[in-house]
Formats: sequence, C-alpha cells, structure tokens
Amino acid sequence: MLVFNSRSEHNILRMVRYGTVIPTIVLSILITYTLIQNKNIALENEIELIKSVYLQENKEIVKNEVQRTITMIENEIKNQDKSLKSILKNKVYEAHNIASSIYKGEMNNILNKKLTKKHTFEIIKSALGGMIYNKGRGYMFIDDIHGNKLLQPLHKDLEGKNLLEYKDAKGYQLVKKIVKTIKNKGEAFDYYYWFKLEGDKKFYKKISFYKYFEPYNVAIGTGEYLVDYENELKTKILKIIQNTRFGKNSYIFVFDKKGNYLSHLKKKKIGTNGFKIKDAQGKYFIKDFIEFAIKNKEGYYSYFATSKPSKYLKTTNKISYLSYFERWGWIIGTGFYLDDLNKKIKEKETTLIEDYQKIINNILILSLIITTILLFISFYISKIIAQRFTSYQKSIKKEIEKTIQKDKLLIQQSKMAMMGEMIANISHQWRQPLSAISTAATGSKMQKEFNLLEDKDFYKAMNLINDSAQYLSETIEDFRNFFQPTKKKTSFYFEDLFKKVSKLLLPQLRDNNIHIIENIEPCKFTGHENELLQVVMNIIKNAKDALLEQDYNFKKLVFINVSQKDEQIFIKIRDNAGGIDKTIINKIFEPYFTTKDSSIGTGIGLYMSKQIIEKMNGRIEVKNCEFSYEDIQYKGVEFIIVLNKEKIDV
Repeated sequence: MLVFNSRSEHNILRMVRYGTVIPTIVLSILITYTLIQNKNIALENEIELIKSVYLQENKEIVKNEVQRTITMIENEIKNQDKSLKSILKNKVYEAHNIASSIYKGEMNNILNKKLTKKHTFEIIKSALGGMIYNKGRGYMFIDDIHGNKLLQPLHKDLEGKNLLEYKDAKGYQLVKKIVKTIKNKGEAFDYYYWFKLEGDKKFYKKISFYKYFEPYNVAIGTGEYLVDYENELKTKILKIIQNTRFGKNSYIFVFDKKGNYLSHLKKKKIGTNGFKIKDAQGKYFIKDFIEFAIKNKEGYYSYFATSKPSKYLKTTNKISYLSYFERWGWIIGTGFYLDDLNKKIKEKETTLIEDYQKIINNILILSLIITTILLFISFYISKIIAQRFTSYQKSIKKEIEKTIQKDKLLIQQSKMAMMGEMIANISHQWRQPLSAISTAATGSKMQKEFNLLEDKDFYKAMNLINDSAQYLSETIEDFRNFFQPTKKKTSFYFEDLFKKVSKLLLPQLRDNNIHIIENIEPCKFTGHENELLQVVMNIIKNAKDALLEQDYNFKKLVFINVSQKDEQIFIKIRDNAGGIDKTIINKIFEPYFTTKDSSIGTGIGLYMSKQIIEKMNGRIEVKNCEFSYEDIQYKGVEFIIVLNKEKIDV
C-alpha cells in the first residue's frame, strides 16, 4: 500500500517548488559560459559538418550519375542482341515479301511459258542483290538445299560455289545450318565468323537470319557483324552522354584507356588525347586518373581541373567519381568543384558568428524569464499536488480495500465450490461406520430380547459403536480443519499434507477407479498448510474430472512427486488424461476460465491456486507431457509447484 507521511510530502513539495528553478539558473549560467568559451570550437565543428555533408551529398550524386550511365550502357548491350535480331528478321521478311511479289507477278508468264522459272529467279536475285543497307555492310544472300551460294552481292566470287563443307574460323559449318533450315521449311538465327572484305584474313563474329523461300526451295538471309553494330551502339550512347547535364556545373566525361576524349563538355576536345595535359601542380592528371580507374575499377579521385561549365577557370580543385567499363575500355566519370564549398563555408561562418552572439544574449534573457515563470508554476503545482496527495491516499486505500474484499470473495467461492464435493465425501465415508453402529445396536437389542446377550458380545458391540463414533468424529474434525481459515503459519511435512489429501479425496478417487502413485521425499515446510492443501486438492480434483471423461476401462492414474533441491521444494502432479489443448493451456490460470460445464466448474479454482502460491513467493506452472509407466506410453498434463524455503516469510 502506497503511504506518504507528512515529512516525505513536505520534501516532495519542496523539490517541486525549487527543484526546477535552481537547476535552470545554474544551467543557464553554464550554457552561456560554455557557448562563450567554445564558440570557436563549435564554429569549426559546424564548418567541418558542412564540409562533410557537402562532400558526402555530392559524392553520392556523382557516383549515382556514373552508375546510372553504366546501367544504361549495360541495358543497351543487354538489349542489342534482341534489337539486332529484330532488325535482321525484318530485313529478311522484307526481302521475302519482295521475292514473293515478283514470283506471284510473273506466275502467269511462267505458266504461259513466256518466262522460265529460272529467269524469274534472276529477277528476284537482281532485286534482292540491290538491297544494300547499314552503310554498305548489309546485304541479302540466297543459298540452296545443296549448300550452293546463289546470291552473294558483296562477294561475287562465291556465287555458284558449293560451301556445304565450309568451316569458319572456329571450325563451325555454318552452311549446314542453312541447309537444315531449308529442309525444315522454317527460319532460324545463327552465329558464326565471317570476313568483311574480299581477301580479308581477319574474321569477325556475325549473326544471320535465314528464312525458307518455297518456290525455289532456297533460303533467303542477311547478317550483321556484331562489332559493327556495337560500334554504332557506342556512337549512339556517346551522343546521349554528350547531351546529359545535371546540376549547374556537372556533366559526364568519357575517355578510352589510351587517354582519348570520347565525350566532354568542350566538343573541340573530343578525339584529342589528354595524356600530355598538366594541371596547376604539373601533374598529368588525365593520365593519372585513367591509371587509377583501370587499377581500382571505380572510386573517387581528387585533382585540379582546368575548366568549369559556369565560368572560365584556369584551375580549380575537383573530386570525380570514375568507373572503368572494361568491355569497351572506357573510363566514365563526373565530378564536383570544391570552390563552391569554400564559398558556402565562408557564408556559413559569417552567419554563425552573428547567430552565436544573438543566442548568448537570448539565453540570458530567456533564462531570467523561464526562472520567474517556473518559480510561479512550481508554487502553483506544489499546492495542487498537496491537495492531490490527500485525494490519492483516500482513493488508493479504497481500491486496496476493494481488492482485498474481491480476493476474499474469490477464495470463499473457491471453498464453497469444493465444499459441495466434500459433503459428498463425508456422506460416503460415514456410510460404513453408520452401518456398523446400526448393525451392532440392532443385534444387541434382539439378543437382549431373547435373553441371548452375553457380556462379551455386549462389550464387543459397544466397542464397535464407540470406534465407529470416534471415526465419525475424526472425519468431522478433518473437514472442519480444512474449511477453517487460519492466519498463523505452521511447520509441516509433505507426507502429512498428502495423507490429509488422501483422507479427503480417496473415497471419490477409489469409487472412480483412479489410482494415486506417490513418491514423496521427507520435506519440511513452513506456511499456511490449509491453503497449500486447497491448491493440491484443486489440481487433483481437476485431474479426476479430466480422467472421468476417458473410457470406462481406461487405466486412470495420478502421479504425485515431491522433491527438494538446495532450498527449493518441487511438487509435481501429473495425470494421464491426454493433456490440455495447446490453444488454451496458457489461459487456465485466468479467473472464471473453465472448459467444464457451468454446473461442474466455476473457473476460479486454478486462479486462486495461482494466487495462493504466488503469495507464498512461489510459482506454479503447467505443461503437456508424454511419459511411460509400466511399459505403457501415456499423455497428460503436469502441474509444477516450486516453493523457495528461504523466501517464505515465517
């Protein structure tokens, strides 16, 4: 229970009144002094931060721009095969349509024998032979099913020759692929190596597309050298890069690894070599950063640049991000200029000096105002708190009393719920001794009426009646002790505790064919015996209810194990009733939670058991378990009670 005495209340109110004012005054003085003393240090730190942020942000920007350019190039290269195939396919389809149109147009002349089919083929050859494209590199060719070259516009010496067994520079027989396409009456792409010019000894990788032309059982095809297409792609990409701008002074530059300008802000530099260009320090900076890029693949490089887009500068410090695109031997980069940073730092320095002076003056004024306001507020709050102390104490006391009454009610409900079963136990235990008393009295009376009652029979009957009466008295005393509330703690042995449990519950368990298997070490404990007895009986009663739901012939078992380790006592009660649904096992200690019918269970037994154990500074747990007994495997639930002997308040 939370209780405040007058002295503690007075101290708290004093802290509320002056606890914020004094620190505020002291803090104001310290802050003012610290700001004055450390103004220059703070200014330097601020400048370093500006420099760091500026460098970090601009480094990230130039890196992203270079990587974006690299990604754009890689995507173009990735798509070049698809694009080139589309171009070649469209060219061949165009040639195929032309050939088909010529053939259909001359069909009547061929049927009327005005023209021969061979003459029509020559017209087709003439038409397709004139389809030269890609700056004279692209042409149409025709091959027949035997591997004969029927049309080869740029290599007339090959026309009429059979190249079926021809192998390219890698040993690949490309003409056989054409023959296969004709036989399949289909179309196909193919890669191989071919020379560009007549008599050329150097071979270049080429991609071609063939399509079957049915009227003459031939294949019409065309191709393109990958190196030529890639060179055109390079030209296209360099134009894109040349026109790329970001920010006020930023652009992308490209060099080859020999130092030649491929793309630059100043177009007049494109095509020239930069290896001989020196910076203000006499370094061949272009040669140096190209070597850096080739060695490191990518990274930041600082140097003195000789130009800047926004104005003419002979030299200015620059940081560039460089990346080596190894496939093409390109060094791609962009950067930012540090003279912009120096300008920002100077502007910030002037602003900060003015701001610090204003801050110091404002702190002095603000400290005075805040101190006055806090002093007023503190006295006002302390007055309210004093009133609240009284109100809270009353409320807390009232709530505690309600909680105590609620706990008492729950305990009473739990005992009343158990009392019904105990009454049934009393009637069951009294049945045999009452029967014995009745039998002895009736027998003695009849013997007396017939003058047959001897002294020994009389005393025997009287002893039986007396023993039975004593047993009834002991039974009443056991039940009275169980329900009698006790505040005093006693020392007891667990063997004695479980003997009382057996006496109270054994008739019920025996009638329902439930067997108790005990393994109890001689452990002594100090506490409220009746409350612990109630907990144990609650658990065993729940085990009984669960076992009664099993089949009649099912062997019903309850295991009780008590052991001591160091200063802790472990009570384990286990049944073989199949366990508890894992979705609700964590809820069974909640008040009014029960899986039984409302006429059987109230849902407060296990809740109160948990409360009792926790008040004893112990803990109670539950879990499903699997175990073997007499070579038979069982499933059930196990309650574990852990009591710490040293923590029990005696």
